[in-house]
Amino acid sequence: MSNHPFGLSVIAAAVFFACHSTQAVAETVTESIDKANNQLDIAQSSQHQFHYRQSDIAIGLTGATVLPGASQANLELMHRGVSDGVAIMQDGIFFSPAPYSGQNLVLQPNLQQQQSATLSGMTSVVDGSEAAFGKLEYQSVAISDKKYAGKFNVEVNDDADYGGGVVVSGTTKEYGMLLALDYQSASDEVGYALDKDADTKQTDIMFKIDADSLPGARNKQTTEFSYQYSSQETQQGTLGLTNTDFELVPNQRYAAANIDFTDGERQRYVLAHKLLLSKTSTVATDFYYQTYSQKTADMMFVDGQTISNALLSEIAAFEITPTTDGMNLGALTKDNDFAGFGVQTKGVSMYGEHQVTYSARYHTDKAEMELGNQDWMWGQDLSLTSASDNAAIAVYKDDASSFLSAVDTKLNYGQLSVNLGLGYEHVSVSRSVSDDYDLVSADFSDDGWMPSVEVAYTAGGWSAAAQAKQAWTAASAGNLEQKAQEALQYQLAVAYKQDSLALAMTAYMHDYDNQHVGCMFGMVCGVEQITLQENIEDVTVNGLDFSVEYGLMFDSFSIPLKAKYQYTQAESDVGYCSSYNGCFDGDTQLPWVPKQQLTLSSGVVVGDLSVIAQALYQSELEYAGNLNDFGAVDSQWKVDLAASYQVTQQHEVYLRVENLFDETLVASRTVAGRQAQSEMTTYIGYQARF
Repeated sequence: MSNHPFGLSVIAAAVFFACHSTQAVAETVTESIDKANNQLDIAQSSQHQFHYRQSDIAIGLTGATVLPGASQANLELMHRGVSDGVAIMQDGIFFSPAPYSGQNLVLQPNLQQQQSATLSGMTSVVDGSEAAFGKLEYQSVAISDKKYAGKFNVEVNDDADYGGGVVVSGTTKEYGMLLALDYQSASDEVGYALDKDADTKQTDIMFKIDADSLPGARNKQTTEFSYQYSSQETQQGTLGLTNTDFELVPNQRYAAANIDFTDGERQRYVLAHKLLLSKTSTVATDFYYQTYSQKTADMMFVDGQTISNALLSEIAAFEITPTTDGMNLGALTKDNDFAGFGVQTKGVSMYGEHQVTYSARYHTDKAEMELGNQDWMWGQDLSLTSASDNAAIAVYKDDASSFLSAVDTKLNYGQLSVNLGLGYEHVSVSRSVSDDYDLVSADFSDDGWMPSVEVAYTAGGWSAAAQAKQAWTAASAGNLEQKAQEALQYQLAVAYKQDSLALAMTAYMHDYDNQHVGCMFGMVCGVEQITLQENIEDVTVNGLDFSVEYGLMFDSFSIPLKAKYQYTQAESDVGYCSSYNGCFDGDTQLPWVPKQQLTLSSGVVVGDLSVIAQALYQSELEYAGNLNDFGAVDSQWKVDLAASYQVTQQHEVYLRVENLFDETLVASRTVAGRQAQSEMTTYIGYQARF
């Protein structure tokens, strides 16, 4: 772990004795609008029948921009044109083990073990710099207040892939307990000229135990310990197909990618304590420690040269007509370990009608990264033979520590409220590199103030809020200029909620002094590119979000509807060139930001039978520059359909069809080829509640 000393400011020290509760109304009107209109209740009838374990459509329904992902790959997201400073949280704690030092890490939780997901666009200053530009907050399944309760799910698809999970929990007078288990196995036929199966296995375990106040305790309190374990093994690499081969069979892979894989194992420990100090003051403190280990291999070289469009064509030609000389290939390997520890406390006090929220966090994490290279001989029989041992070509360790202290004051005057927030965060990062490797060491610190102001008005079902905020996220150790990402954020949000109707519209502008960009989604990046973080000056992001949720009720049936439309214009005032993201001129759309995204969920419920369709539309990703050989990723629709029948109150069967209309959706398109999303797949499942 980092050697930076632990410290607390006067405000932070006071928080330990002050106030907080996750049940308290510690949110701005802007956050309440986000919660009302950007929350996906995974257990509700229009969602749970999909029984997703991971889904781009489900996350898109929260308002996040979900970039295309290949089958069984972790979903990557951005929000309002930026990826750094957008946090993925679970139960108020970072889901990534090392968000400061491991910024290239992409992890999403298993949706079977979550009860809701909520996207916040303009976050509170108490969330800190890693969530300064948005956060996707998951709430994991809670311990049932009944003596005994649970659910069981199992499903199988037309490729003989299967998944199964169980959640069991209950509460007695002394304590509550929960155990959740989930397992998935998939094996897709992906051989192009040589029979090949791409296998994927994933296991997720969650355990919780909590206890209420001890007998004789002066103040009501609860303590919960939770443990999570997950592991994933997948044979999915980054080498794609030429345009010609993709059009013929988009889900296939060249035999050159037979050694590609990703293995990961994650553990997370959390001790959460909540204390009610008085009728108007509460405090909650979390201690957490989590680790993640990751190993990967990606075929990336031909005769020592990084695969380009021309070399990819040579690979395609060799697979069709192998020669006795074979081909000399090379794989980029990774052996990475991430770890993070933190203690955070957050409090809420009421002073008459007014509310004050305090927050403090100390966090430290590290990423130990080893990039290697292994040579392979691709023979005439299309077999791969190791031609060398795996050799390290870059070894480095990133350490980071941060301290956050923030206060947010909500002044309530009837229907009018004014929020004044001020946060301060200090971040120290370092990168140590052996002299044997040609990388740049780093050791620097930075700090930023994050002020915000909100003026809001609520009347009946209407609410409106205007907010301005200075957002700040520290540079990573791979940022050669050591420049923080900074932006002035302005937002106007209006929402209406009455009975079964909820409407919201948000207009915003983010004016960046500096925006961080790294090796972008789906790109095949070289060793140096993986280790670096680049900067784009003077970026302006304007946009509009609109959402509607409505339930039409009739005598014999109902029609649920949830729709979310996003328009994002993200432009740089000056041109930008990157060896892996391409070049583009000023005043043009950032090539990795879709201008439009639309997510829909609707259907019909007739008694015990329901049929629900969900769809995700994304406009063109306008890649340019060195990616011209493959052009842009075209606009795409992805549609899933699910039908379920409630046999009894406890038993349900369902049918789900994923990617209903198109088997050629592009997940990524780079100089190393096109990759497809999953083909149309049909699942049959059963779920029981007890």
